[in-house]
Amino acid sequence: HALAHLHTRVQLTILLLMELWQRYKRRSCFNTAKACLLTDPLCRILFGAMRSRQCPLTFGRHLACEPCDDAKLRGGFDQASSQIVLCSNAASLAAPDPCVTLRHELVHAFDACRAVADFDSSLDQLACTEIRAYNLAEPASWQKPAGGHADWVRQRAVDSVLTVRRIEQAEAETAVNRVFDRCYADLEPFGRRPLPPDPLERAELGSAQLAAKEAKFYGYWSECQSSS
Repeated sequence: HALAHLHTRVQLTILLLMELWQRYKRRSCFNTAKACLLTDPLCRILFGAMRSRQCPLTFGRHLACEPCDDAKLRGGFDQASSQIVLCSNAASLAAPDPCVTLRHELVHAFDACRAVADFDSSLDQLACTEIRAYNLAEPASWQKPAGGHADWVRQRAVDSVLTVRRIEQAEAETAVNRVFDRCYADLEPFGRRPLPPDPLERAELGSAQLAAKEAKFYGYWSECQSSS
């Protein structure tokens, strides 16, 4: 009986420690997201652009941090509830770019706000928003393959469509290719691909800082006073 009692206590202690760890990870995720909305130029532009289009985001209502079962997931956007969910156990919340997932999901939220879109039923609209998210929110110039930036965006968009939908790869590739040129050229709300300057690329790639400077002229810059 004593051994069984000890075993039960050990199990309860482990469960308690796991719960405390999950709470810590959720709080850390939440603090990281808040810091991104205060300091990351691209997050601030997206946050401000949504507010200017009457789709303001609030932390408690539209942003959540939860552990995700799939280790490959970083986060997601639930269009039905207009909620961004960040995976609190995702490695992407750590350096060197802890804001990358929030930026990516904010692009989806912005796309849902500005257009009559239904990512659940329209494969083309899902493909388009994935193209835009990888094009505008991810540090692609740091990791692009020899095929170039556009090919990197195209492949990542296909991978994301396959993650969201249970379809054949050929169908996902067809959908991405069908809308790629139009959606890759759609740079709203930045007006440019706000990536770090690459000496091997043309200057037109621009920078996040320049996009932020321009955003103030269009009312897209957010001081995030209401984000707490």
